Amino acid sequence: MSEWIIKEHPYLFKDLDKLDKKELEIFYKKKQKIKQNPLRLEHLSGGENCYREAITNSIRLVYCVKGNDIWLLVIDKHDEAYAEYRKRLYSLRAKYNL
Repeated sequence: MSEWIIKEHPYLFKDLDKLDKKELEIFYKKKQKIKQNPLRLEHLSGGENCYREAITNSIRLVYCVKGNDIWLLVIDKHDEAYAEYRKRLYSLRAKYNL
């Protein structure tokens, strides 16, 4: 497969604004690991090809893989991230036919 392409849900940037400097540093390191191998983590229920990545003990990044695209959907506290990711996934499906 050719190189992975990272794309962000439009609301992801609002999520990133809530993080402190250390959490942002962890996020950018994890983003690079995800780009190298996005399929290495546990699949989430409720969305086809959706995965989670722990940023801290309480913060999760949820993303979806479609073709060569990795869509970063949400980064938030554990429960909020899982509640929000389905909404964002379905909004992308409607807009981009994911």
